Amino acid sequence: MRGLSSVVWMAIAVGAQAAEPGPVAKAPGILVNSPIMALSAAAAGAQAVGPVAVAKDPVAIPAKDPATVPDAGKVAPGRAVNQAGPRTVVESTGYARTSLHGEVMDFIRQIAATSPRVALATLTQSAEGRDVPLVILSQERVRTPAELRATAKPAVLLMANIHAGEVEGKEACQMLIRDVASGRLAGLLEHQVVLILPIFNADGNDTLGHNRHDDGPELAGVRHNGQYLDLNRDYAKLESPEVRALVALLVHWDPVLVVDMHTTNGSYHREPVTYTTGGNPNQPKALAEYMWGRLFPAVAGSMRARDGWETVPYGSFADAGHPEKGWENDSIEARYGTNYVALRNRLTILDENYSYADFKTRVLSSLDFITAVLEYSDAHAGEIVALVRRADAETRESFAGQSVATGWRLDRLDDVTIRGFEHVRTPVTAAERAKYPWLGEYRMTPTAVQRDYTVPYLALAVPTLTVALPAAGYVVLPGQNDAVANLRAHGIALERLDQPCTVKAERFVVGKVATAKSIYQGHVLVTVSGEWVPAEVELPAGAVIVDLHQPLARVIAVLLEPSSTDSLATWGFFNRPLVRQWSSEPGDYPVLRLAARPAGPTTIMPAE
Repeated sequence: MRGLSSVVWMAIAVGAQAAEPGPVAKAPGILVNSPIMALSAAAAGAQAVGPVAVAKDPVAIPAKDPATVPDAGKVAPGRAVNQAGPRTVVESTGYARTSLHGEVMDFIRQIAATSPRVALATLTQSAEGRDVPLVILSQERVRTPAELRATAKPAVLLMANIHAGEVEGKEACQMLIRDVASGRLAGLLEHQVVLILPIFNADGNDTLGHNRHDDGPELAGVRHNGQYLDLNRDYAKLESPEVRALVALLVHWDPVLVVDMHTTNGSYHREPVTYTTGGNPNQPKALAEYMWGRLFPAVAGSMRARDGWETVPYGSFADAGHPEKGWENDSIEARYGTNYVALRNRLTILDENYSYADFKTRVLSSLDFITAVLEYSDAHAGEIVALVRRADAETRESFAGQSVATGWRLDRLDDVTIRGFEHVRTPVTAAERAKYPWLGEYRMTPTAVQRDYTVPYLALAVPTLTVALPAAGYVVLPGQNDAVANLRAHGIALERLDQPCTVKAERFVVGKVATAKSIYQGHVLVTVSGEWVPAEVELPAGAVIVDLHQPLARVIAVLLEPSSTDSLATWGFFNRPLVRQWSSEPGDYPVLRLAARPAGPTTIMPAE
């Protein structure tokens, strides 16, 4: 589960020819009377519900026995599963257990050894030394980014098990690899190359324990990797070998669509598959419009008509005691992979499968979901490539000088119908309150009575704080090697100033440096307040120029604007210059803003 930023999972508070994209279509289960079809106008003209407050009483927490949840996503079994070729661990055990790292490796090695459509590479090694496999599916037996470019086909990336206790995506990916290799799903490779990371969190996968109340399997891995990091919070700081290597894959293979597979365990509902796309307000609006208006309606329609699965946009009730308040997705920050990929101008899908559905249902519905997604992306490869290339060009040409959001509130994106249950209030016990002190007086427990709720979908991030970007870019002053290495790892184009020169710039005058009260992801997050002021500055040789006129300008703004929730300053990269030693006075922010490029000569820095 990617999670909601205001809560933890244990308690959800109340709750090729390039073709031009055609007109948008209606999504099954979504009422088209809202800004979901025109996100660019939504912030200004959509019906708003105001800031979303997370109530403390009552709350909903997962049932201790998922089998007691009535009709918890147990629906028709979907399309027939291939019986040819090797069987996965879940198939051979009757869905009684999930696969270990060695079993996944043995399975995909066996398939790669016998099929010309399958190539096996190593993305990286985990913190504990396990290989993180990258499976490449293609008609041409592509093995490298250069060979991909020679096919003139785009890549699409599927990744699973980033949270290693959320295991059905890993099992579905193995089935997909086998079915493509056998020829049954070889048609998915007509116009695309498919990259698969079936077991991204290899270390967490083999740290087995009783699962987190999902309806099977009994044993599963843990959320964190071998460094005790949540990999789906690492996309800005890049301190895990897994995410650092994944971002290198995004740089070199450049998949036009990324699907990240999870398990959600928030509010109770009857749909086994939920989905969303990037929601950060600084991403290209055209990408979200395409996902909600074209891809998701087609995939949801296929899932229902052909495979028999019900689906719904990802979220949880904002107030489980009052469902009419809305269905909410508040994971907006760039640190989440789905949002980060969208900020790179690429299409992205968060696939969250419903944990209270039985394990077999979750595996088969997620297999059908990724198959339907790949059918769509293969059939529309040309228009998807045209869309993301246009987003690259528009970002490079016009993003500099615009305003970016550094704060936001959630508004109504659309109306959505949730196939749920009626609930009753259950008093929170003393033992529950001792373990989870944030719980209120009651939690909401589903009954056997089914009920559908048509409610606002609170997933539109409307800016509340904005910052005007510089017209040219930024300068990172010498001495900030860790920050520069981070920018390089993201694939951002950098230039080193060869000779000193004087420039008109903006310097950030720091007013206050505050730290969080607790540790988060191994860091004490830093909040820097102050203002940009004009200054004439002598830039030293060795200063690093970060030009905003490049496709990754949106990522640059997130990382270098000090008020960004995922800036390098927030993650502590600039702690030493920001806080002067032996003084209570704030120090200097070691990044300047430029209205024009420096006149001095520069040298392009090599990519990482």
